[in-house]
Amino acid sequence: MKRLSWKYIAGLVDGEGCIDCQHVRDHRTKVYHYLRPRLRIALGLPGKQVLEIIKTNHGGNVSEKNLEGHNKYNQNWGPAFYWQLEGKRLRALLQNIVNHLEIKKEQAKLAIWILDHITGKQVTDEVRERLRDEMKAMKRDPQRLSEQAVAGIQLLIR
Repeated sequence: MKRLSWKYIAGLVDGEGCIDCQHVRDHRTKVYHYLRPRLRIALGLPGKQVLEIIKTNHGGNVSEKNLEGHNKYNQNWGPAFYWQLEGKRLRALLQNIVNHLEIKKEQAKLAIWILDHITGKQVTDEVRERLRDEMKAMKRDPQRLSEQAVAGIQLLIR
C-alpha cells in the first residue's frame, strides 16, 4: 500500500486544507454543547487518488461535490473531492504534521489542544464563540499564536 510522507501531507494541508471546529448539538435538546475539530482537504479530479491514499492510511471520508453550473464565474469547473478527518485519528495525524506546517501550524496546535482539553466536554456559548473567533483570526493571520488563544480560553473554562 502506498504511503505519503508527513511533509507531503503537511503541504496539502497548508495549500488545500482547512482546519476548523464543528459545533455539535445534543440531538435531544437541540442545543449546541460540544466542539469537534476537523481537517478537510479539497482537490479536483486529478487529486482524488491522493485523497483515497490518505483515507486508506489515516481514515476519514472522501466525498464528491459536483461544481458544474454552480459557479457563475467559471462554468468549466468539474467535480471536487473532499477528504475529512476528525476525532482521535485527527489528533494523531496533526501531531505528525504540525512541525512540517508553515501556514496552518498555529491552527493545528490549537486543534490539538482542543482535542486534548475540550472535546467531549460541554462548553459554554462564550467558550465556543471564543474558539470560533480565534480560529477565524488564525485564518486571517497565520502568525497569531495558539498559546495566546489557549490562555484566553483557559480563563473562561475555570
